Amino acid sequence: MFDQKLEDAPWTLQQTFIGFFLSLIPRVVFTLGLSLLSGGSVAATGAIAPSVDLANALILFILNGLVEVTFLIGPIYMARRVLQELKIVPHLRTVLEVLSFRRFKASTALPLVVFSFLAIFAINWLYQLLIVALHLKLQTNDQTVLQLGKVAPISMYSLLFLAVFAAPFCEEVLFRGFMFAGFLRAMPLGLAVVLSAFIFAAAHGDLASFPVLFCIGVLLAFLRWRTGSLWPGILLHLLNNAWSAISIILVLHGVG
Repeated sequence: MFDQKLEDAPWTLQQTFIGFFLSLIPRVVFTLGLSLLSGGSVAATGAIAPSVDLANALILFILNGLVEVTFLIGPIYMARRVLQELKIVPHLRTVLEVLSFRRFKASTALPLVVFSFLAIFAINWLYQLLIVALHLKLQTNDQTVLQLGKVAPISMYSLLFLAVFAAPFCEEVLFRGFMFAGFLRAMPLGLAVVLSAFIFAAAHGDLASFPVLFCIGVLLAFLRWRTGSLWPGILLHLLNNAWSAISIILVLHGVG
């Protein structure tokens, strides 16, 4: 069992950035492939045939799944390497524990998750009001997925499935279990929270949603720090993505 304070990480700041780039490079490659394929579907003038949509959906599912898995490459590699340097056998359980997959106090964590989810809802609502008030023409990733759903609904559902069930796990491992923990070892809490949230928001490549993503990153980092575990953040991330997915589906079907 890895014995250390919950706030600590065994990797240095330099190793934190190395791990990040080990995940970033393959992510960029797979993301380009994903953009080319989904871009062609969105550019279609009308709904594509179900058989074509199904084939595209399978390819999108695989590519998008690989994109999410890339988030695990750097953290797992660096965690195993550092544990070996510390003469600790990098069993799966030990690697997971050092990446913050730890027990947490539900009576403390769950109210924080609920409060954070409501805060995200409020932030999104206020941001939408600001966009309307300033007459800003912004294209978010959610709107891109919605456009895809109008011509290729099966493909859209495959992407939403991964966004709800794969993204929260993989992204939390990289940005909170690995990067935030590494930053926290080398800098004050506030700076670690802000820097990790900034990188989290920037990594999504969604400039229109950057302010909201940054706020979400702050809340997720706070949850990781306050509870010492990755699980509450994964739950909050899942709830947020599920709400976004449901909203997209409702709009697609003319509800709300």
